[in-house]
Amino acid sequence: VRPGGAPAAVRAAARLILDEAADRGRPPLALDYLALIDPADFTEIPDDRESGEAILAVAARVGDTRLIDNIPLTFGALT
Repeated sequence: VRPGGAPAAVRAAARLILDEAADRGRPPLALDYLALIDPADFTEIPDDRESGEAILAVAARVGDTRLIDNIPLTFGALT
């Protein structure tokens, strides 16, 4: 996956999608965390990084079930 934009934009887009899913779900989705992680050292990617590889990691609850997933992606300007 290659979303355009800086890390803050990637996080905001993912959060928007999850918020919309939370509003539609019965039981609702409750976000535990959403993080954009550097796959080289597993640290949070700072907002000032312009492009690179990342892992978008998400954990959320739907009722009593905790869902955890991640997706590798490349962020930054599309060429």
